Amino acid sequence: MLLWVFFAHAAPSHAAGFNSLKGRGVDVLFPPTLEQAAKETAQMIPQIKKDLQKTFNWPFSLKPTIILMEDSRRFHRMTQSPLVVGFAVPGKNLVVIDYARIRNPLNFRNILKHELCHLLLHEHVNNVPIPRWFDEGIAQWTSDGVMDIVHDPKDALLPKAAFSDHIIPLGALNKGFPENANALRLAYEESRSFIDYIISTHGKPGLLEILGLMKSGVPLRKAVIQALGVPLYKIEEDWQSSLKQNIAWFAHLSYYLYEILFAFGGLMVVYAFIKVLRKKRAYMEEE
Repeated sequence: MLLWVFFAHAAPSHAAGFNSLKGRGVDVLFPPTLEQAAKETAQMIPQIKKDLQKTFNWPFSLKPTIILMEDSRRFHRMTQSPLVVGFAVPGKNLVVIDYARIRNPLNFRNILKHELCHLLLHEHVNNVPIPRWFDEGIAQWTSDGVMDIVHDPKDALLPKAAFSDHIIPLGALNKGFPENANALRLAYEESRSFIDYIISTHGKPGLLEILGLMKSGVPLRKAVIQALGVPLYKIEEDWQSSLKQNIAWFAHLSYYLYEILFAFGGLMVVYAFIKVLRKKRAYMEEE
């Protein structure tokens, strides 16, 4: 919010050394060294808006301001977290991205899509609160699982948390996420996983119906019952059970991994022996 106030009251094209680029339906603020990135950003936005409109069947009428930053230390002072690489301020139609930490153009596009999804959700669902986990889960779903924090999918925390019964209750994530780095990562993973579970059990239309009801002013819990016919707490219980079941199968396979590899190795030896025997027989017949 302080950042927005600063930029809003400073000279538009020279605020703190930032230039301004006005594109189709977007304003991009950037340091001179990121001029090319700003042009690419302005070019991406119209198609991202179309993609989001198609996903939700909602118009995207906002004109967001996107700030690209190359000073990661300054960015971290604003977010108070070394993991965060982007954030949105829906009330101000503002998106801020730590561009210096983004190396992959596809990731950058998906981060933009993630943040713009937040703006679109809050543009249309503005009469009832959107729980933080629901907000983040939807944004990750629309952006191919991309989070607005640094995260390595190979080091997922959710399976470990499910196995050890350390899942964070969704109710504890309604108003905000933990500050601890691992708990923050887990909160993001849970948010995405729960949205995926709703889609796998009730389909994309079920999720969109929930959002449509929320847009009309129905709180999330009532919207879930009306749309899916099941209370939110029951879906959460089933989701946690499914996580444990998947982990149980993985643990079972891991327990017998040595025996499985030994059996597989034995089959490979038999296969090799038969192959050699056939070659020898073919050679003798040829002689």
